[in-house]
Amino acid sequence: MNPAKIYENLVATGTAMAEARYEYEQLDSQTKSILALLTLEAKEVEEVGSMAEATQIALSSSFYRDHLRSVVAARLAYGKAEVLYKASDSLFQAQRTVESSERAALHAAT
Repeated sequence: MNPAKIYENLVATGTAMAEARYEYEQLDSQTKSILALLTLEAKEVEEVGSMAEATQIALSSSFYRDHLRSVVAARLAYGKAEVLYKASDSLFQAQRTVESSERAALHAAT
């Protein structure tokens, strides 16, 4: 077990996870603002009578659907990055346990 390589791996996977989470949260936090903007545009451009109708137009717009797809893709990327980080950490913990058990067995044998 090379501590430097383990450290580098945990830092790299942890950083990737943090960046993926940031991307996801940035996109997700814009969803309501995008819907509001599209609703107001629909109200103005489409000259609809009610906000409910304008909201339905906004919800069905390709821009809004594309935004939602981007949010879901970013969430998936974050989930995958989280799995990699947790797997790296679990591997490190398992290696530590094996080495500790081997040391205990050696100590008991002497």
